[in-house]
Amino acid sequence: MAAAIVAVLLVAIGVVLLVTGKDGKKTTAQQTPEPLGTMYTPSPTPTPDDSKGPNDVGVEVGYGVWFTPSKGWLPDWDKTKAGKNYILQQFNARGLIDGYYWVRQTELYDAKGFAEHLVDVESNGMQGVRIGKGTVCQPANPNIKACYALTYTGDWVAKNGKHVSMQGFVTAYQDKFDRVTATDAALETRVYKRRVNELVYMNNTLIKSF
Repeated sequence: MAAAIVAVLLVAIGVVLLVTGKDGKKTTAQQTPEPLGTMYTPSPTPTPDDSKGPNDVGVEVGYGVWFTPSKGWLPDWDKTKAGKNYILQQFNARGLIDGYYWVRQTELYDAKGFAEHLVDVESNGMQGVRIGKGTVCQPANPNIKACYALTYTGDWVAKNGKHVSMQGFVTAYQDKFDRVTATDAALETRVYKRRVNELVYMNNTLIKSF
């Protein structure tokens, strides 16, 4: 009878050891908490697709943006300028121009800030500058996040002191990744009304490219 009691006690002690371990601590399996809900997997960060698309025709600027020069507009002979600059030469007047179309890009400004900066740069090289009221524009392209435009007039002064009256506008386009492409377009006032559609055409081809 005594032997049976001892055997029962040993079996009971063994069960306790299996449950609690030798020193009374919980086993590793018991220390691991149960998972609460489903593990969260963050969505991948969108990245820009700057590959060439069907509307990317003519001159590549950068960030996947292109524009098509109007007929008669030629690349600027000054290759030190940033971006892409095209000029309209005066008819039968070598070395003189009637206008320019200059595209530049940045990630340091938003659309409004870059447009204002470029107008300030232009005004430093002219006399009698008048800057129009800024306008928030909404191009028909969902890839353009923001757009801002400014007009300006002023006199460009040649080396011989001759004043040339200019009229132009800066339009800045900001994409979904906050990269800004701005066009600085101007013509001599005497030809502005007749040829401004050429500037508008180039802007429209650039808008489609985004």
